[in-house]
Amino acid sequence: MFKDELFYSVLARYHKRSGNLSNKDSTIDLFGKKKAYIIPDLTTDLEILFARVNPFLNSSIDEWINYHTLYNYYTNFTSNEIKQNVRDKMLNGCGNNSLHYSTGQMAGTVKEPMYFRYCPNCFNEDIQMNGEPYWRTYHQLSSVFICLKHSVLLEDSSILIRQGNSSYFYSNIENSLKNDDKSDFSKVNFDMLRHFAVESSNLNQKDYKFEQLNLLEIYHYLLHREGYVKSSGTIDQRRLEEDFIKKYKTDFLLLMQSFPSGVDGQCWLRAITRKHRKSFHPVRHLLLIHFLGESVDTIKQHANKYYTPFGEGPYLCLNPAAEHYLQPVITNLKVSRCNDTKSPIGTFSCVCGFVYSRKGPDKTENDKTRIGRIKAFGETWMNKLHQLIESEKMSYKACSRILKVDTKTIIKYSRPRNSKPINKKNNIKSDLKQSWLDLITQYPTFSRTELRKKAPSFYMRIYRHDKEWLKKHPPFVRTNVVTNKRVDWVKQDLQMLAKVKMAVEDLNTREKPVKITISSIGKKINQLSLLEQKADKLPRTMAYIESVKESVNDFQKRRINWSVKQLRDEELEFWKIVRKAGIRESYYPDLTEEIMIYLNHPT
Repeated sequence: MFKDELFYSVLARYHKRSGNLSNKDSTIDLFGKKKAYIIPDLTTDLEILFARVNPFLNSSIDEWINYHTLYNYYTNFTSNEIKQNVRDKMLNGCGNNSLHYSTGQMAGTVKEPMYFRYCPNCFNEDIQMNGEPYWRTYHQLSSVFICLKHSVLLEDSSILIRQGNSSYFYSNIENSLKNDDKSDFSKVNFDMLRHFAVESSNLNQKDYKFEQLNLLEIYHYLLHREGYVKSSGTIDQRRLEEDFIKKYKTDFLLLMQSFPSGVDGQCWLRAITRKHRKSFHPVRHLLLIHFLGESVDTIKQHANKYYTPFGEGPYLCLNPAAEHYLQPVITNLKVSRCNDTKSPIGTFSCVCGFVYSRKGPDKTENDKTRIGRIKAFGETWMNKLHQLIESEKMSYKACSRILKVDTKTIIKYSRPRNSKPINKKNNIKSDLKQSWLDLITQYPTFSRTELRKKAPSFYMRIYRHDKEWLKKHPPFVRTNVVTNKRVDWVKQDLQMLAKVKMAVEDLNTREKPVKITISSIGKKINQLSLLEQKADKLPRTMAYIESVKESVNDFQKRRINWSVKQLRDEELEFWKIVRKAGIRESYYPDLTEEIMIYLNHPT
């Protein structure tokens, strides 16, 4: 058994060397029965096989499973129950497909390679050193496309991994090589391919016991650390998806069969950051782990951590006027997010009334004594200020040094406390009120709102400080004369039709598309209520509107066309088009074909 050799390859080489002409003869030799399910990735009936070959091999079943099958790759991110179930089936046999149902491979959207894959350099070296080639385990993983030893792209053989006859050994690897053109990897980052090949190989050869770490809690901690959790505690899924696509690029995500699209409940990226109600393919865990700045070897160090951008409390009071200055006495901390930088902002409130905030996270001990903004000084600080000013007769500059604020702040808050506040209600000058009365006399037919527009400044001054006086001096009551005037609806219909046609023409010439609907037309001509309530009186107008109004699908196609024109100076990508057009995920399936037309024919 060679290093990193797929166990299926070992059995195939035995069949070739045994001289058996029939596969049944080889299965009888190996398993003691004519019919056995020879599963390439998760080989079964290992206990029977081990009992028959143990005298000839210096190895164990654990070594077979861990280093020569894909067991760890497909079970590392599953529960202990699933792991044990898969292991039991590999040891004792299970039938054809039930094993892959257990791992979730059958239900997943990430499919395994169709053909066995090989490295042409490894193939030549194997011939020279061993006299025969063999299939390597990590070369057959969905997330691996290069050989780690030679840094070259893997190639497909002509041998299908899943065969109709699951008891068949394909031993002649030399005759299975294909000379077809390789897939186009020109738009894919080669260093990224290598990184995921390393991660996948490690995942396949170690049991990381992720079940015990509670990966979801670790993901949430790292999302907090990277600024993707809002102050409300929810994940900013839209920004996460945008940054995720920007980091990996569309071509790479499509290669990994993991482009994050679909309606809310079907988008794997959203689902994997929420409560895990189902299993996720290993490649998707690897993508998220790398996006969050970790690897399969480092992520376990964040188990049982909770995001505290300002460290553990209690926190320092930074009120120079308090006896507990620079002592950890604050237990009231509220964390929010900066709208621009998404950095955490901590607001610290002390029992002395001093409230300050700063942008985090804290990286050094000195950060703990840093104030970004003082939100409230509190009674303790104010008392100290007035003591320094009134009792000790200190200068503003000296006070600013003691209380650690600007001199202008000292001046602002140093007004004597015994000075009486001005009674603004009684301070409203009588000439302002007289001006209001003169205004009423000047415009006897105006309503209060119309008068207010004439003199908004002094009206608001009176309103704020003497509302009762305004109530006692209202404008003259206007008597509305109601006339019973009949509407000529035929004439009204023709006039409305002309306005609607002009409105539609204007909406169609807007730079950014506006959906043609009754609502958009009505708002444009300021007649929405008439179009909605008197539609039966305007037959010509309504017939025209019905002929020009857009369905949701038609409008979205127009928005897609507009977004492509807007992106003419950029490289067109699926996610850029839908983002620019503002298309919701639930409409992706209906519009994918339309978008692909532009992607395939950008000119």
